[in-house]
Amino acid sequence: MFELISDESTTSMPKLIVFGVGGCGCNTINQLSQINLPASVELVSVNTDAQSMAATNSHFSIQIGPKTTKGLGAGAKPDVGCAAALESQESFINQMQDADIIFLTAGLGGGTGTGALPQVARFARELVKPVIAVVTLPFNFEGHHRAANAEAGLNELLQCANAVIVLPNDKLAEVLGAKVTLLNAFNESNKILQDVLLGLANTISQAGLINIDLNDFISVISRKGRAAMGVSHLKKDEDLVTAVKRAMQNPLLDNIDLSQAQAAIVSVVAKDTIELSQYNQIGATVHQQLPHDALVIIGLTVDANLESELEVMVIATGIATKLLEEDLSASLQSEDNYINVHDFLKHPSALNQGLKPELKSELTQKPSQYHHDVDVNDLQIPTYIRYQKQQPH
Repeated sequence: MFELISDESTTSMPKLIVFGVGGCGCNTINQLSQINLPASVELVSVNTDAQSMAATNSHFSIQIGPKTTKGLGAGAKPDVGCAAALESQESFINQMQDADIIFLTAGLGGGTGTGALPQVARFARELVKPVIAVVTLPFNFEGHHRAANAEAGLNELLQCANAVIVLPNDKLAEVLGAKVTLLNAFNESNKILQDVLLGLANTISQAGLINIDLNDFISVISRKGRAAMGVSHLKKDEDLVTAVKRAMQNPLLDNIDLSQAQAAIVSVVAKDTIELSQYNQIGATVHQQLPHDALVIIGLTVDANLESELEVMVIATGIATKLLEEDLSASLQSEDNYINVHDFLKHPSALNQGLKPELKSELTQKPSQYHHDVDVNDLQIPTYIRYQKQQPH
């Protein structure tokens, strides 16, 4: 059922906070600070490197891990970035309290962005805030070590954020051409996040003819996994279906299968001459790209001063990855007797049902062997930090 909104209606402005984490994330914040973002968007730069932080232009900044790194950066070590974020957890929580939506951006493969970003996402989820992450993956020429760091960081981020948009750097050269300058290439990459921010801020803070509100948006991004996002402007005499597909198939994004998406939000901005058949065609085109049972929410805002014929923004979410498809039952079918202690403490009854009889009996008869001196809160702290705390000084 559509909700028709009159022009006289007023609506509060949802607050969007963008955390740029690490060197790449702070560079993105710098670029975003140069455009005319709505007043509801707040930019926060986050880094371990004090010198780099001084050159960042944002509304707020958080130098994380002053004790862990002493302001000298993470040294390309994700575990140091993780420890720095945990040290500064209170600062993040204070900054996030009033947010309606939290965006995270970073380049994966190094130390601060790779290690800290999943922790920041976890802090936001603990506050029950919707989290969208936009991350880049390193160039192939940067080597196996950075690629492995990036993959590990991405896998952890997928467990913490609602939606993750992935931008491989190698796509920049592939799509933009080998002669594009490095600065222009990164600007194009950052434009993805810019389009998301502008589109969402305008969509959920303005009353549309067919309205999309904050709760609609939260319903769509609550589907965990990869996400795809694109904005397309319908050119004069261009086919409408082509323009909609262009918004759904952004060439700079990582290769993903939209047929696996669980939900999508579509924001249409058009002149007052838009035809009903055009609106129906947009909806039909989106549905053709997605599973038949996907949740699709389409909104329409009329703007008589729109420069293009029509503008479409599409965000598709809940796109499964192999990591997310591995459920609890699959892990219980392994040939060894090891169990994940996090899953055991969260779902002890379910895990007991799947354990081999001899191990289940052993856990029942000798519970002290497996449960003594276990603090559930400690399990949120990475192993290497707990180990360091246990060492004599």
